[in-house]
Amino acid sequence: MRSVIVALLFFIVTPRSLEVMADRYRYPLGEISQVDLLERYDVFKRNFDAYEVTAGIDGLPADLKVKILFGTWCHDSEREVPRMLKLLATSGVAEENISLISLDIRKEEPEGRAKALDVRFTPTFIFLTGGAELGRIVEKPNVSLEHDIKIMLRQ
Repeated sequence: MRSVIVALLFFIVTPRSLEVMADRYRYPLGEISQVDLLERYDVFKRNFDAYEVTAGIDGLPADLKVKILFGTWCHDSEREVPRMLKLLATSGVAEENISLISLDIRKEEPEGRAKALDVRFTPTFIFLTGGAELGRIVEKPNVSLEHDIKIMLRQ
């Protein structure tokens, strides 16, 4: 009887464990540079190139940092992350002030930052100044990236 239970548990647990392990290799996890993201993922590059920023955002804090937690597997990330990267570049935000953190389909990565930052949906854009969080844009903007960032900065 005990061996039957062990065998059943093996067949129940193993496929899930294999799926978890496969995800860890299928998608890049953790920090990824903007160059690597755009070189490795054509859809991100195409969307970056296609997005036209009419005007950057003036008056961004000099110490603005942006954490972008996203999934290369996520259609919202494929659309919004390239737009945000282009908008931030046009607005004068230095690339070293932008952290791109790639998550797996469970919204996890090896350093546990998604959990620590309470990320539940992708992409999540977190804006910080002086180490304090100014606000977030989650999945997609309410109006537009430009508008939502301007509203966030006024608060």
